[in-house]
Amino acid sequence: MIPPEENQRTLRDLPPRHLDWYTQTVLLVGDFISQTGWALLAVGSIFFWTTAVNSEVKYFFEKHNIDWQQRAGVVLEADTTLGVENKKRIWKYRHSFNPGDGYRYLGTSYSVGKKFDAGQIAYIQYDPENPETNHIVGLRRSEYSWRVNLLLFIPAFGLFFILYPVRLNLRDLRLLKIGDFTRGELESKTATGQSVKKGAKVLPVFKYLFRFEHEGVIYLASCRTHRTSLVEDEQTESILFDRYNPAYNLVYDAVPNVPPINTEGKMERMPASKSWVLFLPVFTVAVNLTFAMLTF
Repeated sequence: MIPPEENQRTLRDLPPRHLDWYTQTVLLVGDFISQTGWALLAVGSIFFWTTAVNSEVKYFFEKHNIDWQQRAGVVLEADTTLGVENKKRIWKYRHSFNPGDGYRYLGTSYSVGKKFDAGQIAYIQYDPENPETNHIVGLRRSEYSWRVNLLLFIPAFGLFFILYPVRLNLRDLRLLKIGDFTRGELESKTATGQSVKKGAKVLPVFKYLFRFEHEGVIYLASCRTHRTSLVEDEQTESILFDRYNPAYNLVYDAVPNVPPINTEGKMERMPASKSWVLFLPVFTVAVNLTFAMLTF
């Protein structure tokens, strides 16, 4: 049952309105697209720091800028790793060699499939200016092939999903601060053909148009949402618009994580129950800072 007009909420708090940092942060990162982006970036960041930065790409320029020399050496250890490539186990070798300066140097090399046994002679390729830089001829210096870097599309997609809604979220945030309040009557409701899955339910997404008047001119406010109950629960819907450009507007209840309006007509602080949306951004930033400090 739709409540009578006099019982509908009214935003009496005049612009410019103050929104605390917590409320603003939830509004910026709390929508579904942003959360998906932060999740992808979190997974991608862990992959990047543990795998990509240690792949063969790390040695690309060094490989082409060193005047390599070779010397016979001996394989000390040959062990399998947990890695698999082309359905073959990746093997790790510890080896030593003497470049002729009276010292023996150690090194580590990797191969796809077993190539050597412990105690076997192998030729070692080394940097004559720094013999600690070395590897078995024909093998690689990293457990991870350069191809693992192709999976960097995961954090790249994450960044895209984070940045894509920023413009819209900043727009909504600005209107919540400076927008004039009015009410709009439902003009149309149209199925978009899109849907959102919530658990076992598949909810269709609708496009709504609400008509409102400002200084004798009729404007339309639009929104897309699957939360139909939020924009159909009142006779007219709450609209915020820029008084200097009323076409710049929003449908209040369609904004994800919008602050509730209390009985005094003021925006309340975002409830603490919404703090969960901050977990992925904080976790992602912490992961990257931690790995960066450990690496550099």
